[in-house]
Amino acid sequence: MFVLSVHYKNTDTAFREKLALQPEEIGRLQRTLRERGLEEAVYVCTCNRCELYGVGKYDEAILALAETAGVDPSRLRSNLLILEKEKAASHVFNVASGMDSMVLGEDEILGQLRDAYEKAKEHGYTGYQLNAVFQAAFSAAKKVKTDTLLSKSSVSVATLAASACHRYKEGPKKVLLIGASGDTGRKVLLNLLSYGDCSITATYRHHSAVTEREGVCTVPYEERYDWIRDADIVISATKSPHYTLTRDKMEENGVYPGGRLYVDLAVPRDIDECLAGYPDTTLLTIDDFREIAEAHNAQKEKEIVFAEEILRDGLDELEKDLLFHEYYVNISRLKEEQSAEMLKFVYRYRKEATAEELRSFLQVLQRMQAGN
Repeated sequence: MFVLSVHYKNTDTAFREKLALQPEEIGRLQRTLRERGLEEAVYVCTCNRCELYGVGKYDEAILALAETAGVDPSRLRSNLLILEKEKAASHVFNVASGMDSMVLGEDEILGQLRDAYEKAKEHGYTGYQLNAVFQAAFSAAKKVKTDTLLSKSSVSVATLAASACHRYKEGPKKVLLIGASGDTGRKVLLNLLSYGDCSITATYRHHSAVTEREGVCTVPYEERYDWIRDADIVISATKSPHYTLTRDKMEENGVYPGGRLYVDLAVPRDIDECLAGYPDTTLLTIDDFREIAEAHNAQKEKEIVFAEEILRDGLDELEKDLLFHEYYVNISRLKEEQSAEMLKFVYRYRKEATAEELRSFLQVLQRMQAGN
């Protein structure tokens, strides 16, 4: 197994958005990988990371990903974190549990990772190895969430964004929220409502459900420029491959772009960065929340020890499963030649042993079988 990762620690938003593939592009990537001999592949894309999880030779995967994303393969390789085998599995565990997130312990990534895995599985792009790794990672992540305090004080990019809006200025604030029906947008909306100092106008598209909540006015997405005029704050959190707001369109619609806070929570970016050049104007993007997240993470240092222990135990169990599965193809001979008591002993040893102990034990059994 391998992981190819472009995330907030090793690249900026501008490069990550090149790898922010649309669903049809992900499907094309998976088909290309299969044609090149990689049967298992899961691609996850969030505001902070774009990652390919696969089984096979990652050199072919890099070329396929570069072709699909339309980037130079050498540039892609220079920006990639490449992990294999145990390190790749460990990475999946860390991602699923929020241990590798900008906001330590946030649980949005678990749902995003699960969605990406389920879609790949549904279309036949996962096999025994990725199924075992992802299911074990989800189980460990759930245990981290329930048995530690990492997720108890729920903080995410959505909550940090809402907090930044609350602190933008004293008193009532008018907010235009673009993308309220999406996962991030919905969470931002709920957090804004909890502060009680924002009147919110949320856009909707014709094919999506209208957000109906007390204190929220809903308007068609196409009318967004009309509603910006009175907004103190504009937040955009969509999955659109194009800008939802541009300086040119604002000026065409007679809207002065300056004098407000813009919050862009999308990758690729939703808001034209040119807007930041106007007087009394601030544009916050995903990368701007990193410093705030690091301060929050420092408060959770004690819980990391407990979480890491849970992940180690989960990884050990996963390794035993993978080892036993590999050996199991040869166990039919053992079933024929050994007693029920011997088989019972093998399965009990698997349960009680560490992964390293099981590896040695199975190697000895194989040598014994070969000798017979």
